[in-house]
Amino acid sequence: MLVNNTNKLEKSALFLCVGLSILAFLFPDMLTQQLQPIINQLLALLGSPFFILVNVLLFTVIVIAISPLGRRKMGGEQAQVEFKLFGWLSMLFAAGMGSGLIFWGIAEPALHTITSPLKADLYANPQTSGLALTLVNWGAHAWALYAVFGLVLGGVSSKSGESGDISAPVLSVSKGWLSERWQNKLAFIIKLVAIFAIFFGVVGTIANSTLLLRKGLEVKLGVESALFSGFIIISLIVILYTLSAKLGLKKGIQALSKLNVYIAFSLIVWLLIFVPIQPIIDTAIGGTWDYVQLITNGTWHFANQLKDPQWANGWTYNYYFWWLAWGPFVGVFLAKISQGRPVWQYILGVVLVPTLVTIVWFSVFSGSAIAWDTAYQSGILEAIKTDYTQGLFVFFAQLGWPGALLVWASLLLLLIFVATSADSAVLVIRQLSGANETKTWSLYGWSFALGLCAYVLLVQNNEQLNRSIAIIGALPFLLIFLLQLLGFVKEFISERN
Repeated sequence: MLVNNTNKLEKSALFLCVGLSILAFLFPDMLTQQLQPIINQLLALLGSPFFILVNVLLFTVIVIAISPLGRRKMGGEQAQVEFKLFGWLSMLFAAGMGSGLIFWGIAEPALHTITSPLKADLYANPQTSGLALTLVNWGAHAWALYAVFGLVLGGVSSKSGESGDISAPVLSVSKGWLSERWQNKLAFIIKLVAIFAIFFGVVGTIANSTLLLRKGLEVKLGVESALFSGFIIISLIVILYTLSAKLGLKKGIQALSKLNVYIAFSLIVWLLIFVPIQPIIDTAIGGTWDYVQLITNGTWHFANQLKDPQWANGWTYNYYFWWLAWGPFVGVFLAKISQGRPVWQYILGVVLVPTLVTIVWFSVFSGSAIAWDTAYQSGILEAIKTDYTQGLFVFFAQLGWPGALLVWASLLLLLIFVATSADSAVLVIRQLSGANETKTWSLYGWSFALGLCAYVLLVQNNEQLNRSIAIIGALPFLLIFLLQLLGFVKEFISERN
């Protein structure tokens, strides 16, 4: 019966994801005219309450880290650490959001600097407030959400059940009033919705990243066929993450993640050699200070900080549901690679370290680009205002031959970052669907489906649509996430009693 259920789950999930993508390809107006307005309405309704919840979760994980619970081990007291610190940090960062930093590294802080969404009487410097607002979207809140998923699924409680079972916390809530038959059905639905959320969250990321990669080929090689170049790029991404997923955690995903970190570090160092450092330091200090103000005060009544409260629906709230869509696979993945680590170390590694890296990354790229444009009137901000995929290339073009190397290194890094997110997603999707590790048809099937659906989305050539599709599975998964939190709390109360 169990084998039949797992086979049914995988086939149902694959059929649902591919079927919806084919419908989107055949009826593209359904996406832009029907689906996107519905998503926008749901964001307007659910965005602010969910944002407040993530605020609470951020401060909760900080309390957990310094509480006696922080001394517990992920996976239980008998669990052993499998991955060394550098490999562990590399994998969690690459799986979490590495590709987005390349796409938005210059563009997002610059956009918020050109037209600051924050009230000028509260945040006088548009450049530092632009960085701060970017960090609200990409920093500690997002990583705290991932950390909570990992804690809920990481076997921290002795009553958590099997580590990595995404339905276990919800089933804990339902014990006593649902029969075993209905619990099995509930577990099936939970895993199906989780796979749906993961799939389209990653599809949106692949499509978005391909927009920048395609622009790079157009700028550097003069490739004019957008659909052909997009097909080649997505094919390369598919080959890369399929190979990585097939090689497994240590030989594939960990090795690719470490390569990402080496390239990213080299990219920052290389850029710092050719640009003034003082504007970067000033941006980092001022932006971090504004960010701390936003975290401690502004994000609790976020609408009052904005000139137009509706702005958050298309940016901040959209991002947070995107992180929620990624939460099931990042959480399962973090629970899998973090076994044996103390909870306090897990929280520091998942929340603090990536947040510090994010601050450095955005400060270096946006700080240097804005300072260069201010000093030389080089048109970087104007180019970003027109098309934010151009900002990276316009800036690096100002640096001569070092800039050319930076362009190619950035494109390579983006390509690998996307692959290291997708290979982790494929691994977790197969785990959730109960796929037999010895049978590779599901590996190739899910890998091909992700690439196919990303290309269907790419044909629309609409970055905002990509972000909307990326959260389509997160909206129904929100209820499951709330039940997971209740189950997690219930387990600890039961354990204490």
